[in-house]
Amino acid sequence: MAALLAGCAYAPPPMHARPRLPGTALPGAQDPLPDVTLDEWHDLGNGNGQGVLAAGTERVRFELRSATGEGPHPFVLLVPILAGGADLMAAVANGLCARGFDVAFCARAGGALTEGQRGAELDELFRRTVLHQRLVLQWQRNHERQPVPHFVLGLSLGGMVSTVVGALEPELDGLAICLSGADLPDLVATSSEQRVERWREWRRRTDGVGDDHLRWELAQALRHEPLRFAGAIATDRVLMVSAAFDTVVPLHNQDALWEALGRPARLVLPLGHYTAGLWFQGILDAVADHFHGRIAATASAR
Repeated sequence: MAALLAGCAYAPPPMHARPRLPGTALPGAQDPLPDVTLDEWHDLGNGNGQGVLAAGTERVRFELRSATGEGPHPFVLLVPILAGGADLMAAVANGLCARGFDVAFCARAGGALTEGQRGAELDELFRRTVLHQRLVLQWQRNHERQPVPHFVLGLSLGGMVSTVVGALEPELDGLAICLSGADLPDLVATSSEQRVERWREWRRRTDGVGDDHLRWELAQALRHEPLRFAGAIATDRVLMVSAAFDTVVPLHNQDALWEALGRPARLVLPLGHYTAGLWFQGILDAVADHFHGRIAATASAR
């Protein structure tokens, strides 16, 4: 562990953080959210529960976990990874609750990079995934007894979704984007993630297209590319956690998002995408410290 700590690199935020840039031209920026209602709720005790939100044609299954002790507590929305990960989401939620946060996360809007999906279908799934996160945030705000700070933590693909959510939700107090990147056309063509590799093989087998075509197709179809949205987030609100030896989200894709966000505070681990789990508690500590720092900065600015 000492060797791992010695290999970590921390880049502080820039001395003069870039403010939020205008985001009115972004896809979805001017679209009003539909009214959201709680359609189902299963009380699990101690402020925990599972529910279903209804909004227009969307139904969003979500889970809420509460910190112990007297509240109110700051709120963190977790954004799901690409596939699997129910145990991971629960572990992250429990870790943040232990650090004083109430936490919610919702079920995926659908499976990504499955057979039958091409560029347009992937963008629609991305749009709906962003919408689901925003609906959970809206419901949470509407049902708070008193206002609390709101944060978003995204892991891997969830970090890409979180970038878009952060741009469309300017009132968020902060974001943590972990093991994530941008330039999705390049990322999909180069990632070593097994699901991504199977999707590329299906496209080769079914459509007879290679990586160059996939880059072109996705560049045309993906309106929700994180690079388009990153400039609409104030740099000082963001923490990035990266992995230097990641092949699922290669470092140059992580660098692309970091640059687009204005070079926010960044912790780089000497690990890969999955081996970053060796530093699980350290990542949660860094995220919690960033969120608590944002709370203190906001309070001092009043």
